[in-house]
Order: sequence, then C-alpha cells, then structure tokens
Amino acid sequence: MNRTVRTIIKSDTNMRATTETFDKNISELCDTINDILDKQKKIMAAGEKSNREFRQAITNISHDLRTPLTSAIGYVQMLKSGNTPDGKMQEYLNIVEYRLKSLSNLMNGLFEYTQIVEGKMSRNIEKVNVCNILRDTISAYYEDFSAKNFAVEVDIPDTPVYVLCDAGSLKRVAQNLIQNVLAHGVERFKLTAEAQNNTVSVTFQNKVSDIGALDVERLFERFYTADLSRSGSSTGLGLAITKELIQNMGGEISAFIEKDTLIICLCLPLSVVNLY
Repeated sequence: MNRTVRTIIKSDTNMRATTETFDKNISELCDTINDILDKQKKIMAAGEKSNREFRQAITNISHDLRTPLTSAIGYVQMLKSGNTPDGKMQEYLNIVEYRLKSLSNLMNGLFEYTQIVEGKMSRNIEKVNVCNILRDTISAYYEDFSAKNFAVEVDIPDTPVYVLCDAGSLKRVAQNLIQNVLAHGVERFKLTAEAQNNTVSVTFQNKVSDIGALDVERLFERFYTADLSRSGSSTGLGLAITKELIQNMGGEISAFIEKDTLIICLCLPLSVVNLY
C-alpha cells in the first residue's frame, strides 16, 4: 500500500490505494488515504484551472487595452506627420478621442471590479423602491432601443416594492443588464418585476441571434464577453460586476435559455438587515 501511494504521488495517475487485508483498521486507513488523494487531485485541478484562466485573462486584457491604444497612436502619428488630408484633421481627432475614451472605460471597469471584489466600495443602505429604479433606468435607454428597432415590453407593478439596499448599486445592475441586451440582443426585450413571498424577482429577457454560440454557464465569468468578441471596447466585466453587486446585496442571479431567448433573473430579498 505504501509503494502504491508513493507511485500515485509521483505520477499523474488515477490509481487508488488498495489492500487485501481483512484488518478493519488497515482498510479504514486505506479509505482515508484515498479520500486525501481525491482531495489533493481536486485541489491540483482547481489550481491548474485557475492558472489557465489567469493566463487567459492577462492575454484578454492585454489585447483589449492594446487595440484602442494602438489605433489612437496611429492616428496621432498621422496628424503629426503633416500629411493629413484637408478636412480630415477633425475626423482623426474624433477617432483618437473615441479610442481613448474606450481605453478609459476599460480601465474603469477593471478598477471597479477590483474595488467590488475587495469590498472597498462605499455603500449607502436605504429603503429603495425597486420599481422606480427599473423605470428610471430603462427610460434612459429609450433612444438606444428605438435606434436598434427593439420591441420593448415592461411589466412592473404600479405599487411600490421595497428592499433595503444601495440604490446606486441596484441602478448599476440594471444599467449593466440593459447594456448587455443592447450589445448582444436583437429585435425584442422584456423587463418584468414581481414580488413573491419574501423576495422580488426581476427578469431581463431578450432574443439572441446566435443563441448556440452563447455559453450560459460562463455568462457571469470575468472576461467572458471579451472572449466572445475581442472588440477592444469591453473587458467582459459588466456581468461579473453585476453578479458581485447582487450577491453583496444578499440576492441571487441566474441565467438560462428558452429557445432563442436569453433570460437573466435577479432575486432580491424584500427585507435584508445585514447586507454588507
């Protein structure tokens, strides 16, 4: 048994410690050793997965930061060359400004995510009407939905539905989810809110053109959106930030697919005392 265990430790194998003895104590020891070996394998597998994700995250961040920066530098060099065509200077300056704003947004997203995860964001806990937050937020995106020809349906109670939370965090959650709809959804969007038992359920539903390409299990992972499209305008942290904010408010968030529709559901407690 000792030789077998040493072999297992030194090699990448699925072997298990075995014994042919009928001694109860030795058999129990063998089982305990196998339990320890199983836990060790899980720890090693988790560590390898974490390292892979970290390396991929660094690659993604590098790409997303480099893309707008390289573009901005290119246009600045053209402007400095003195060979800028007549009437193009303002156009090039606008492009440089847009690229730099994209870069700023990327950096702000990374900073915000780090602050949330480390618990460094200050929050003001108060009694908040969820319905008002949702109405105010979606109304701010009316022009965006119109520009993309979305059919928008809103089903929110007329009577107030209150939770104890940080109003700013809740509004940011709604903004992130609506921005996700505008970025990746098509044709239709439905927002609903309903008080059930001791919770408030809020759902964001939108049609997705290529639903088969969406890995719903990874939707709230860091950098997942960036993995789908290395556009240089997003780190894919929007939904990761959303998840952290919801969990910090004592709520839950989940996602699933029905036919061609992505449904993201928030569940917030109606009464929460210790949120943070």
